[in-house]
Amino acid sequence: LCLGLISRIFDNEKEVVEGALALARTIAEKSPIGVQGTKVVLNHARDHTILDSLDFVKTWNMSQLQSMDLRNGAMAAMSKQKPVYEDV
Repeated sequence: LCLGLISRIFDNEKEVVEGALALARTIAEKSPIGVQGTKVVLNHARDHTILDSLDFVKTWNMSQLQSMDLRNGAMAAMSKQKPVYEDV
């Protein structure tokens, strides 16, 4: 925990499942485009150098600006409302 590699420890299997479902619900509330983008970038980084991965992230991030999700998320945060994201 002190190194930041583990964020939580569970006492039993039931708590693990509950924790996993809670995390899944949190992720499901996020922008589907953002979640998919994060997955793509992490998978790319796993198999490439840091420099290649940073270049990939730069290009990927520019492509994500085409979605209204960034604007919708920012506006929702400013107005303290729940964001509505595009269906994918």
